[in-house]
Amino acid sequence: MWRKVLRFIRRALRSRASPREIAGGVALGLLINFTPTLGFQIPLALSLSTLLRVNPLAALAGIQITNPLTAPFVYALTYRVGRWLLGQKDRAPELRELEAMDLVRAGAALWVGGLAVGAGAALVAYPVILWGLRRWRARRGLQQTESFA
Repeated sequence: MWRKVLRFIRRALRSRASPREIAGGVALGLLINFTPTLGFQIPLALSLSTLLRVNPLAALAGIQITNPLTAPFVYALTYRVGRWLLGQKDRAPELRELEAMDLVRAGAALWVGGLAVGAGAALVAYPVILWGLRRWRARRGLQQTESFA
């Protein structure tokens, strides 16, 4: 997993993309990463990166946190956060007692929690990556191409 992330980061750093495009791509990837879209994250990241004009390789690096090994932990966190934000009480029904509304509530908690945790991660990552990338390029004397399109 980390090799993939490092490969995406190296490619993004070598690209002609602006620091804003790269930081925006990672932020987008992190936002998508925490939503319950496992299996659809790559097409979602690529299509939204095109729509939002951010670096698609950086977006792919951002979604690498969630994989089959880490998904249970990531989604347990987002589920807890979502339940807390929605004010849902802990209820542990038996399998026989499950109702359709229990599944709707669980889905809502996953989405709300995922968007909240993802937005928080994106809001922290964007300025940190933007600052770090600008500093890294300035030290290496690379031209900073800022696009405001």
